[in-house]
Amino acid sequence: MPHELYDYSPIVSRPPLSFPGGARLAFYVGLNIESFRPDLPIGAPGGPVPDPLAYGWRDYGNRVGIWRLLDVFDELNIPVTGIVNSDVCTAFPQIIEAGVNRGWAWAAHGQTNSTLLAGMAPDREREHLREMLAVLDAALPARPRGWLGPGLSETHQTPRLLAEAGFTHLLDWCCDDQPFPLTVPGLLSVPYSLEVNDYLMFMTGPGLTGADYERTVLDQFEQLLNDSAATGRVMALPLHTFIVGQPHRTKYLARVLRAIASTPEVWLCTSDDIAEHYLRSAGAS
Repeated sequence: MPHELYDYSPIVSRPPLSFPGGARLAFYVGLNIESFRPDLPIGAPGGPVPDPLAYGWRDYGNRVGIWRLLDVFDELNIPVTGIVNSDVCTAFPQIIEAGVNRGWAWAAHGQTNSTLLAGMAPDREREHLREMLAVLDAALPARPRGWLGPGLSETHQTPRLLAEAGFTHLLDWCCDDQPFPLTVPGLLSVPYSLEVNDYLMFMTGPGLTGADYERTVLDQFEQLLNDSAATGRVMALPLHTFIVGQPHRTKYLARVLRAIASTPEVWLCTSDDIAEHYLRSAGAS
């Protein structure tokens, strides 16, 4: 059964993809900045409320971790895509101010990571997105054009509703190393990653060390850089403030970013930059 949102396209059959300045590999940091409701369980339904362990651990990212990461990004001049719940705008306005002052790109991430879209009724989802956008429109210099669902969640109508609201790209579908058009007119998929996502690497598998993280992310980078000799590739590095923002992990992230940023063939960019470049290139072809 064909996928309703995109067609099959083997990467070896596509026209070559290039990036500005002759770069071969587009690299972006997707920084997840999330809020959780203290009156709802975190994780499985029926969990404890309140949940000091799970809530407090996540809140560390907003209170401490993000500020540690900002020092790294500033030192290395790394562009950032802030993937943000709209509740962050009202709960933690200092974080939004810091990102706006640095000229970040922004991707919408639902209202809160306590509420996933999967299974949401159509009228409720439309209202949910309307409420989210009202907050983001008030807090950010411009409406986000990118979307990552909380927990990478969507319904069948989510892409259409987002396109109607002016979005140009989704990050939810981790199925490619290049952007590609979706069946919803005007909407692209821009690569994201599960394989080098810090949450999945540290929290859902065998216990990795910071050195393991550094080696794995650089392995991903080196292979994509080799692949890009034939046609351009995208590398996304998804981060969470409460994961790599922990004291014992940040230096390994800094080593990764320093190695990637010093590679001449790399375009340091945002997910917005990638979508805009692809759309311009497609329009010119």
